Amino acid sequence: MSAIKPPDKGAVEYWDEQTRGLCLRVYPRLTNATWSFRYRARDGGGYERVTIGKLSDIGLAKAREKATALRAAVNDGGDPQKQRRTSREAAKTALRFDALAQAYIDGYAKLNKASWRNDEILLKRPRAAWKNKRPEELRRVDISAHLLEIAATAPTSANRTKTVLVKLFNWAVDAGHVQANPIAGMKKPAAESKGKDRVLSDPELKVLWYALANSKEVTQDVADALRLILLTGQRPGEIAGIEQDEIDTAVEGAWRIDIPATRMKGRRPHVVPLAPIAAGIVEAALERRAKEGDKVALLASRYYNRDTLARHSLSHALRRIIPALEAGDDRAIASLQASPPTPHDLRRTCASGMSRLGVPFEDRRAVLAHVADDVHAAHYDKYDRLAEKRKALDTWERHVMLVVSAAGRRSVAAKMK
Repeated sequence: MSAIKPPDKGAVEYWDEQTRGLCLRVYPRLTNATWSFRYRARDGGGYERVTIGKLSDIGLAKAREKATALRAAVNDGGDPQKQRRTSREAAKTALRFDALAQAYIDGYAKLNKASWRNDEILLKRPRAAWKNKRPEELRRVDISAHLLEIAATAPTSANRTKTVLVKLFNWAVDAGHVQANPIAGMKKPAAESKGKDRVLSDPELKVLWYALANSKEVTQDVADALRLILLTGQRPGEIAGIEQDEIDTAVEGAWRIDIPATRMKGRRPHVVPLAPIAAGIVEAALERRAKEGDKVALLASRYYNRDTLARHSLSHALRRIIPALEAGDDRAIASLQASPPTPHDLRRTCASGMSRLGVPFEDRRAVLAHVADDVHAAHYDKYDRLAEKRKALDTWERHVMLVVSAAGRRSVAAKMK
């Protein structure tokens, strides 16, 4: 964009040359300058405009990210402004908590969060408990009691639910649906383990790998998702949500997953090169989907209202598999059952394993899609390190296969045919 000059009166618009549809509307007071995104919905009609936020709150890079996400939604047949109008009208006409929660999902979470499905899942219990209550009737003590009830059996889930409720009520205040956030400043309802440092040892890795290859406790797709997390180091939600059109097989022997920005935590597209065993898992999954006539998901869900796997299905799978472990190293089994790993721990195991094998820090960070927050990385260094990522994941996969043993490699290869 060219240099911004506030007008003496009225407003002047600056259109971004890099991101189609992104506009900055500037007023005499520069603090009132506002970003917006203009588009035309695919189902016809004139141009629509969605406000993104004020210049004082959102810089050019963030505005471009949000505009790109909105453009992706429009290209998929969405109409962001219509969704916002619909959510506002629904909230006005029947503003019970259930309607407010749905308005939040449609009018905010889907448009701004790659992990919006997690919010939807975490809101299920509050929506069931307060379905027909008006939001202004909910007292702080009521919400606290509900969260403590969740915390009695699922402390981490209680804390995550509290975080989503804070976000929901803050959004509702900004949108004018409620006057105040009833749980502003509320502390977490439960104490969580501070140690997010669980990494599988090689013996544990071997036991779990065989369990995933042979388990009758979970579907093949869920087992494959967990193995792909272990082999690629990607976030559980990113693996669970893979769609078939994200698989790139254009180069023989150089398979990869092209994850769009809309599915990434950092809202940047990410390329994941696949080493041979990981590529074999993906190829076998594609063959299963072809036989089933499924043209969307790579790893299918058993839920009738979903295409791709649900993130929480992976956590549930480990909770079923690990208590049932019998075959393998007794000490490793005891360790796994005493301190059960989560799907995210498999990602951490991959990252720590690459470090142990001497993979450079920059290459590990690129594999994990960790975004550097310095100016150079954010605005100047756009190299995707694809060759380095492939080398890093090849190194890690070779190590995993050595741990699993030659017999294990034959077993895995036979299962993928």
